[in-house]
Formats: sequence, C-alpha cells, structure tokens
Amino acid sequence: MMKTRFFAFALTGAVLAACSTTPSTPTKSSPKEQLQSYGDIRQRPERPPSRAPLAFNAATANSSDIELWLIEADNAEPERAQELKLRAAEVLLRDGEVGRADEVVGELIAPELPPSQALRLALVRARVHRAHAEFTEALHELSDPLVEQAMLEAPLRRQLQFSQLRASLFAIEGDHLAAVREWIFIDPLLTSAQQTHNREAIWQSLMQIPTTVLLDKLGSASNRDYLGWLELASIAKDNQGDIGAQIRQRDAWLARWPSHPAREPLPGGLDQLDSLAVAQPDKIALLLPFTGRYANYGKAIRDGFIAAYLDTQQKQAKVPELLFYNSDSGDINQLLLQARADGCEMAIGPLRKEKLSELIARHPEMMSLPTLALNRIDSQRSPSGLYQFGLNPEDEAEQIAIIARNKGLRRAMIITPEGSWGGKVADAFARRWQELGGQVVDSTTFDAKTNNYSKRIKQLLHIDQSERRRQRLQQILGTAPHFEPYRRSDADMIFLVARPNEGRAVKPLLAYHYAGDLPVYATSHIYHGDENRSRDQDINGVHFIDIPWVFNSDSAIRQAINGNLPQSAAYQRMYALGVDSFRLHMRIAQLRGGNGQVFGETGTLTLNQQGQIERELTLAEIRDGVAVIDALSQNHN
Repeated sequence: MMKTRFFAFALTGAVLAACSTTPSTPTKSSPKEQLQSYGDIRQRPERPPSRAPLAFNAATANSSDIELWLIEADNAEPERAQELKLRAAEVLLRDGEVGRADEVVGELIAPELPPSQALRLALVRARVHRAHAEFTEALHELSDPLVEQAMLEAPLRRQLQFSQLRASLFAIEGDHLAAVREWIFIDPLLTSAQQTHNREAIWQSLMQIPTTVLLDKLGSASNRDYLGWLELASIAKDNQGDIGAQIRQRDAWLARWPSHPAREPLPGGLDQLDSLAVAQPDKIALLLPFTGRYANYGKAIRDGFIAAYLDTQQKQAKVPELLFYNSDSGDINQLLLQARADGCEMAIGPLRKEKLSELIARHPEMMSLPTLALNRIDSQRSPSGLYQFGLNPEDEAEQIAIIARNKGLRRAMIITPEGSWGGKVADAFARRWQELGGQVVDSTTFDAKTNNYSKRIKQLLHIDQSERRRQRLQQILGTAPHFEPYRRSDADMIFLVARPNEGRAVKPLLAYHYAGDLPVYATSHIYHGDENRSRDQDINGVHFIDIPWVFNSDSAIRQAINGNLPQSAAYQRMYALGVDSFRLHMRIAQLRGGNGQVFGETGTLTLNQQGQIERELTLAEIRDGVAVIDALSQNHN
C-alpha cells in the first residue's frame, strides 16, 4: 500500500439568479430568432383547440386515390384544386414518394391559400426538406407568421403534428432549448401515455444543454412550466460530487413546485438520490500504476481523483477513506483480494488492458469486489460488478458518425494513420456510419514518418487521375492545354483521425488539392488541449469532439491542478479521468437504473448493458486558431 501526500486546492462555487420577462410579437427572421422573439412558450388562444377528427386524414387514405385527385384538380375551382393537391402530397409523403409530393404542391403559394391550407402546405414542404436533410429550410417553412397563426387556430391533431415536427427539427439542429419549448407547448394537449413519452423527450433535450446556459435562461423564463423544467435540469447537472447537496436542491424544488408535470416520476434518477447517499462506500481502493512505464498516467489519474475528493470534502460532504495500491508491483488479483481484506468496499482500476484481462479471467461471472476499471475490453460478456470506463477513440468515431449524419451528410471519405490503431478507429466510424445509412466512398492512410501526406491525399481525391488525363490530352494535341485539375465529387465529408502535427499537415493539403470545401470531422486527437492560435491556424474549419475538461479553463479543480502540479499540460485528459472516477464511484447505482447520467469532465456518462461507461463529448470547431464550442451542440456541465 502506498502513502500519498494530499495538496490544497482553492475551490469556488456558482450562484443562481432568476427574474422574468414578457413575450413579444414574432418577426420574420431565422427560426431561432423568431422563436426567441415571442417569449419562451407561445401563448395559447383562449378557445381550446378542436378535438374533432381532421376533415382529411392522410394516414387512412388510399394510395389508389392519388391519381383521381390530381385528375380532378386539373378541372376544379382553385380552392378545391388546392385541397386535392394537398391531399395527394400528404399521402405521397406517407408512402415515401418525396420527390413527387414536392412536385404536386410546387405551384401552390402559401399567402394565396386559406390559413388551414397554408399550414398544411408548410407541413408538406417542411417534411420534404427534412427528407433531403435540409433542416434549416424545413424550420423556415414552419416559422412563417402566417403559418404560426394558422397553427394556433388549427384542430388539435394538426397542432400536435406541427409542434412535434418542429421540435424534432430543432433537436436535429442541436437547438435543444427550442425543442423543449415546443414539447412543453403541446404537453397539456396530450393523453397521459403520450405525456410520458413527451416528457422523456423534454428531459433528454434538457440534458444536452450546458448548466451555464440553463442557469442563464432561468432569468428570462416567463412560462411557469418551462421555468420549473429549467430549474430541475440545473439541479440534475449540478453537484456531481456531492449527493447530499443535490438532495437538498431537489427537495427545495419539490417544495416550490407541488404540481409541476416533472414531479411524477422525477426524471434522470433524481428519485434515487436518497438510496445513493446511504449506499456510498466508506473505503475505496485505487489500483493504479505508480511505478514503471505507465506511472505518469497512474499518478495523473490519482491526482485528478484526489482533486475531486478535496473539492467534495471542502463542501462538508461525505467522502470515503482512500487506500492506494501499486498495480505495477504485483498480481492484480492478489491486490484486489488485499483491498477486500483491508475493508475496501470498491476498487478503482486497473488502468492497463492486460491487468483488466487478468481480472476478468479470474472472475468470469462476478467480481469479488465492485470494480470501476479505467480501461475497456471488447467483449460480449462482462462479470457482474465490473464497470469499464476509458477514453476509447472508437467511441469518439461512433459519435462523429452520429453528428455528421444528423447534419445530413451521407458520403464520407476516411483518412487515418497507418497501423492497427488508426484502422480500429476507422472501422468503428465506418460500421456506425453504415448502420446510420451513410456510405464510405473511399479511404486512405498516411505515414507521418515518411511524410507521404500529399501523395495519399491526391490518390484519395483522384487528383492524380485528373493530372494523367491532362497529360494524355497534351500528347494528343501536341500542346499544353489550359487545364486545372479537379477532385472527385462523390463525397460530402471527410472523417480524419490525426494527432495535432498530423492534422496540421493534412488540412492545408486538402485545400491545396481542391477539397477545402469538404467539411472535416475529427476525433479529439487533433487538438492538443490548450489554446495556441498561431499553431492551430492550419486546422481552421475542422470540427472535432473532445472532453468538456479541455474547454473549461474556469474550472476550479482544473486551475488547482495546473497551479499545483508541474508538467500538468501533458496529462490533462488523465486528470479528467481521475475526477470522473471519483464522481462515478458514488453514482454507479444511479447509472445502473438505466435513466441516470453523470455530467462529468470526460463527457456525459451513461452505462450500457455490458457494464461499459459510454461518453458523449462536446462538439467544437477550430476558428482563427481557437477551439470554439458549437453553441447548439455542447452537452457538458
């Protein structure tokens, strides 16, 4: 067992504030600006919406009637012809014939239609845009003031169709606050069963919004239900290292909101906090390498763990006794037995995959001590009581696939380093990308040691083929023709796996070889983790995901670590892993329930059925040499 000196940290807290504003009249601008301009939730008319069935319901119509309607529309009066075309388009959309649906309503002009038909036309065109991944255009169709007013006077079923479509579009675009407003607007109109699903959607979108944004919006929320949801979401994401403080905040919320729709049941595992507080372990073992090749990583994780420990202790919250074991000095299974004999109720570690494999081999069914391993092994089976938590690049590749597909991108090229590491990350991206309906049109690898970036990129983009065509043309003509090489046109994005220096070589070459217009999405490896404007100019425009820790320079824990530990810059992600290990040790049961999340420094953390901690990272972009968080897609705390 090792003795470790604790060091002091200066820690700060956050202050909540609240006030109110009144809604204003909508203006014709962007969908987001328009939604913000009329307040947090639209005002309902005094007369409740009609619950009578729609005069025409596309869901039950016969496809065989489409041609009859269109023939009749050619000779009908204008209003009747408009109705028939709308009917045909709605059924065509139901049947998946998007292009023809768009064509049928192509000549209809919304201001010339009765309000009810203008609303239906907007819905048709929005659905067509959504099918083409034109999400911003779809939102514009639904944000016209004429359409807004028609929606408020429409039958209930049409109102629900409108708001559910718009909420889904806002969520796809990453504007989760706007999506929440839409779902709150329709919640009173739903049946009890529908409300359950609707409130789950509200909560999931709220969990995508940073705590700082939630706190800021508290001051401008005028709708009571909206304010209550914001407050509860803030509580769920606050005090991740102090369950007692979170319980006090939750109980105060329950007292303030005796009839809020989020009360029964409380979302996000907030109803489990009391049992979590009782079940916290009194003594924990840290099984980490403090000597040998991986010692610096083990010590960095330890220091992050201790930083979070001291942060919680300073707030007068309960903390466990810590015992430290050097996993590099002996058999890992014997160390685990020793930790159990020493009275430990939980183990954190090991870090190395080899040690984790040894643990699993000895405990194929059940761990002798609940264990949070700091790495992960791909396996369909995992012993009960083992939780695997690591910074796996394959997870990042899969998340980028989801982000890019949600942006409407479909055809990807992949660029990775040579070797098994780059291949595994590329395979993870390709597998998830294809599951989501995307296509990998081509891929290449590079070798930084031989500096073959330009050659491989030219081959990938078919620039070499273009140059050969020029040479053949010159041979035929006998003179040098005016010719500019051009790249292939069958891709709409690039997935890049590259370390900082490699990324700074690849990105400019993409522009040089006529692919500067293709969006580039990269894993966290492209970003060093600290700001250097001159160094990172070469990766301007790259979209990448990374852990919240690297973007949160104001974090008291991070400032304390950087101020007290020399050479801390090289191990920032290990410190974050240590901080989250401390927070996870007290919340495993909450995650195990299936509806909880930990809002950590390495991402938003959930637990899958294999006992693996999954991370959702923060999306950012390099602009003018600086990493800028995507304001609509950030999800950290």
